[in-house]
Amino acid sequence: MTQRALLIQLARLGDLVQTIPAITALKEAHAEWTIDLLCPAHLEDIGRILPGIATTVKWDGAAWRRRAASAKAEVRPEHIAEADAEIRAITEDLYDRAFVLNQHPRAVMAGALLARESLGAVSGGPLSHTLSPWAEYIKRVAISKQSHRVHLADAFCGMCGLSPPKRIMPIKLPWTALPIDLDPIGQSAGPWIGVLVGAGDQERLVPIGVWERVITECLESIPAGRIVLVGDRHEQERAQNIQRSLSQLFLGRVWDTTGRLSLVQLASLLTRCQTVIGADTGPLHLAAAVGTQVIGWYFPRARVHETGPYGPNHWVWQAEAGERDGMAAVEPSRWPITETIALLDDRSAAAVKDWSLWRSYRDDLGAYYVEGGHEPIEPLQREQIWRQLQPSSVA
Repeated sequence: MTQRALLIQLARLGDLVQTIPAITALKEAHAEWTIDLLCPAHLEDIGRILPGIATTVKWDGAAWRRRAASAKAEVRPEHIAEADAEIRAITEDLYDRAFVLNQHPRAVMAGALLARESLGAVSGGPLSHTLSPWAEYIKRVAISKQSHRVHLADAFCGMCGLSPPKRIMPIKLPWTALPIDLDPIGQSAGPWIGVLVGAGDQERLVPIGVWERVITECLESIPAGRIVLVGDRHEQERAQNIQRSLSQLFLGRVWDTTGRLSLVQLASLLTRCQTVIGADTGPLHLAAAVGTQVIGWYFPRARVHETGPYGPNHWVWQAEAGERDGMAAVEPSRWPITETIALLDDRSAAAVKDWSLWRSYRDDLGAYYVEGGHEPIEPLQREQIWRQLQPSSVA
């Protein structure tokens, strides 16, 4: 009998994209299952194109927050009726299983209400505060700020009780038109280099002056190169400021797409770029998921071993932590600009003070990163963690 499973991922774009290995692992283990996805409403269009997903159901987080705020003063019957109606609108029949990949109470609640059995974030039932072993591991990594060497996407597989999949299912995009004036992007000689001008967190923003230097050096070093500025409507001003700082000689080779694309159009645009450069942010992971090579600049709170772009042949510059007021802080004294351009041009990159360079690989236990210039030998810590949390995966 075919089972109906619901994968619950209520975090941001990067986390949603990094559920692809967990979806693939579920389909490898249970090809006959129907797997649906519950994700934030604004990410529904991306959820629809994730490989292996039958139906995407949207979770209106804003509506739930409003309902919770109004119920703080007094819980009225209409609050309960509205919540019940919204839950029932998701599915008429309970799912056989829910796989909850977030530790937030709203995700745990959704799993308890929508399925007969809920797995993933907690152990011992929906009202339990005991995290599952893999969820506890993810929390410990976030708190300790140490490099524990199991990628977040592979830990999501562990939360589903599975090993990482044997292969990665790429996102297969439907035909998607870009605005007519942007359609030439990627259609002529290049390379076309995507630059992610923004980031989800303010502290992860690369300074405008740094992007100006990256673009200038790239266009000087690669005569046929083109730059594509990528970002949402909140990042349009940053893109305009970047362009104002550039020499007039380069402006015809810089294409500004910020604030003009839907998420599916963004995914399509990223396939037209040979390489995408940016901080640890959702579009960077989306670029990797559609098969584009990525060069990441990882600094405040971003760590290559946990959230580096998933899949082989990506590069990450990892800023080394210093000390500020007794706490770990990452404030690069310089940026790996020339060295990143060397990677674009298939040249070896020189060492950079305060940064280390890592390249991505993948094997039976998932993704791992090896420092540039070293043999791609998988880290022993990763196997030890899998053996401790899920012995069957390394049996």
